Parts: sequence; structure tokens; C-alpha cells
Amino acid sequence: MEEIKRYKKYIYISKKVIPELEEYCMKNNITLVTRFINEYNLEKFMQTELRNLNSIDYLIIDLQAIENLTSDDEIISKITLIRKMYNLRIIVIAQGYKHGNILLGKIFNLGIYNIVTEIDDIKFKEELEKALSIEGMSFGNSIKYKIDNQIIAVNQTTKLIKENYIRVKQTVNIGVVGTEKHIGATTMAINLTKYLSELTNIKACYIENNNHNSIGNLIENKEALYSENMNRITYKGIDMFLKPKNMSDILANNYNFYIYDYGALNELTEEEKMSFLTRDLKIVVSGNKIWEIPNLINCFQIIGEDTSTYLVFNFAKESEKENFRISLGNYWKERTTFSEYITDPFIVGNKYFFETILKPYLINTDVTEKKRKFNFFKKKR
Repeated sequence: MEEIKRYKKYIYISKKVIPELEEYCMKNNITLVTRFINEYNLEKFMQTELRNLNSIDYLIIDLQAIENLTSDDEIISKITLIRKMYNLRIIVIAQGYKHGNILLGKIFNLGIYNIVTEIDDIKFKEELEKALSIEGMSFGNSIKYKIDNQIIAVNQTTKLIKENYIRVKQTVNIGVVGTEKHIGATTMAINLTKYLSELTNIKACYIENNNHNSIGNLIENKEALYSENMNRITYKGIDMFLKPKNMSDILANNYNFYIYDYGALNELTEEEKMSFLTRDLKIVVSGNKIWEIPNLINCFQIIGEDTSTYLVFNFAKESEKENFRISLGNYWKERTTFSEYITDPFIVGNKYFFETILKPYLINTDVTEKKRKFNFFKKKR
């Protein structure tokens, strides 16, 4: 066994020296043949530096060294060619990539399971050592990178996915209600619909589930497309339905998200209140001024402590926000946010709020470029 180990060899391609890799290999009698430290086009690199890999046991490729100069299709094509030509183990280092990434999904589909993604130094070392061990990583270790072939086909020409999502639930019904009139429920509902409609692979629509007829004025707008038989207005890239008489016509369009604008809570019938409470996700829009608090209290009495309900406050003074949040009590203060100032409901605001509340319903595949973390419950400093 020691004789076999002594003659194992590896090459690695990276933007930087990887001490953990070299240390482990040295201890385990895996000999470094060459390290290539730079950025490369993988196709050209194979024609020059990687022309013969016959004696190599491990080829380790850090995606950061090739992704800027090589398309995803080229990466997959060249890795496929290497596997056909040589009997070696390919290990892919993709620090920061997560499940849902299209390129990792394609690599997994080639039957390559030695994929190292951890950022934390200790976990990165553990994954690397597992990939270099005699048995290597298994199918079970890497099944999290598997992507449906339909998703891959949709994104065939995409290098990095920035706003691509995979839905977890086939259809999601979201109710938006204001504690009173003119508090911003319609703006919130349209803004949420616009946010969802801008995501790849997601279909969403707005449904005016109240008697205000707020969006009816858009029918005369030259930029709006009105379908009379569907009672639908398409404007700024989103579908909006006037108060429907028959929901089956809307459901036949197979939207993934249906956003219902219930208007003002204090105008709803008991049946309409029950309809709101049955939605998968609920957003209550309120104000925090003294004369607006009674309607908020009435809202709490109706919805109770509902884990699928979030509070959004409009027009709150910056100096009052934290104290007011605390006054809501331990349960609601963690489910409360203060809205950005939205002047145009068709331009997405409150993006991080939407991202946070939609996590149970969407898997975000943007994992390579967006690394900023945001907690909308915390006070900005």
C-alpha cells in the first residue's frame, strides 16, 4: 500500500497556492507534478500545458482559475474530453458555490462527485481531504448539486446566474392587506408581483381582491395591454387582474405565485377575512402613528400569532423605529420591517425583505456573486 501511495501524482490549477492541498498530499505521499497559478482558458490550456495526463492520478481544478476566461459549455466539454482520454480523478474546487448552481449541476451530471465548496477553512480542509482519500466523495455526498435537466436547458447560455430561482412549491398564494385604506397595501402587492416577475423561471400575477378598482385607471394607459375577456391588464411586465368573478380563468394560466390585494382589513367581510387567513404567506401593511394603532390592534385580534404573517410599516420616522419594534413584543418584533419609501410600485423596492420572506418558497441559485448578507430585522447602522 505504501508503494502505491508513493507514486500517486497530482496537478492543480488555481488562482493561488493552496497550502491545505499541498500539505495533505505531502503527508500522504501524493507527489505534486506541477501547480499552475493564474487564470486560464481551459481549452487553450489543454492544447499547451495539459497535452499529456497519462501518469496523473488527480487533476484538481479551481473554477476561479478558469471561469472568467472559459464558458460553462467549454468547461463541461473539456472535462468530458479529459475523462474520456485519461483514467484519473477530477476534483473540482468551487468555494462559495452552493446547491442550485447550474455549472455544478452540469459537473455532477457528468458523474463527478469530488466537488469542494466550503469557505470555512476547517470545513474546506475536511472536504478536500475527503476528495483526495482512497474512496473519494460519493454520490450521496454530492447529490445536493444535482439540477433538473430542464433547469439546465433553460439556462444553457448563462454563465453566472444572478437572479435565477427554483420554486419549492408548485403554487403559492400570497395575501396583502392594509390595516386601513390608503396605507400602501396596493403598492406593496404590485411591488411584490414586480419583484417575482423579474426572477428567471417564475410566473406571478397580481389580483385585485377588493372593491377599490385602483388599477382600473391603467386600462386607458397607452403602455398597458388590456384583455377584456380575461379582465387582465399587462403593464410594466406584470399581469394584473381586476376583481375576478371566476378564479378558474386566472388559475388556468398556471402562475407560480398569486398575489391577492385585499385592500383594507377593516372593510373586509368575515368570509373575506377567512380567505386572507388561508393564504400561504400574508403581509399586513400598517402605519405606526397614534391614530393608526387601534386598527393595528384590531388586526392582531384577527390574525393572532400567525407564523406565516409579516408586518410592514410605512412612513415611520427613523428615530421611532427601534422603540416601536420593541413595543410590539417578542413575537412580532422579529416579524416586522419598515418599508423603503416607494414612489413607483413598478420599480422594485424592499428587495431584501422579499428575499427573506420568500425563502421557504424559493431556492436561490445565485451563489457565486451575491455574498452580502442582510438581516432586515436588524437596525441599520
